[in-house]
Amino acid sequence: MLKITDANNFRRTVVGLCLIAAPLVLILSGYIDPDPTGGAAELVQTMAEHPERSQAANIVWIISSILFVPALVGLLYLIRDRGVVLVHIGVGLSLIAAVGRAVWVGFQIVLNGLIQSGIDPEQLSAVVESGPPNAGFVIVLLMSAGCTFLGMIILAISLWRGRVAPLWVAACIIAAIVWVSIPPLNTIMPQVDIGGALLLVGFGWVGLKVLRMSDADWERGTLPSSKEPGFAAQARVQ
Repeated sequence: MLKITDANNFRRTVVGLCLIAAPLVLILSGYIDPDPTGGAAELVQTMAEHPERSQAANIVWIISSILFVPALVGLLYLIRDRGVVLVHIGVGLSLIAAVGRAVWVGFQIVLNGLIQSGIDPEQLSAVVESGPPNAGFVIVLLMSAGCTFLGMIILAISLWRGRVAPLWVAACIIAAIVWVSIPPLNTIMPQVDIGGALLLVGFGWVGLKVLRMSDADWERGTLPSSKEPGFAAQARVQ
């Protein structure tokens, strides 16, 4: 039960819920998006044909990014011994990626507004297809894609290394990032968000473990014992 007057209970509950809700909302944005696997060439056309759905998908995507922030920061509090360096690197890169994704989604929201204002979609499509407008935009896109790929892989390894999660949970997170990062894989079963589902399984497992912890265990930085492989007691470094 969430107790807003108890700092440890509040942090633990928020982190656990966000670890589950963030990938779940991300999956929802994919189902709302009328063309989740389309590229830049189809972006304007899709927005022109489905402006409301495109706008709603972008808003839900932003909500998912917001939920990922407390989820990721909470992992820093959870891993305090083995894997502590890896988790800081992974979380740092993942937060940088979240900023890059927010910039990209903001660009799409502005683009959608231009389309709904009556500007010729063909002209906008020609601008988008001609390439990014400046070097800064390229850096943002590379920052989003590169930091997401590296950050999540390092983060998954840190969860296993820190004995927070078994190997199969880390493998689910890594498989999710590989799936969404390789274009040919994105076209396989486009009606099913495979990457999002794998991410939900991985982070959702960790989120449930956090919610099942006692407030005292959370405060001490000690994970409850478990019969599942790879999940052992972890004490705070003195």
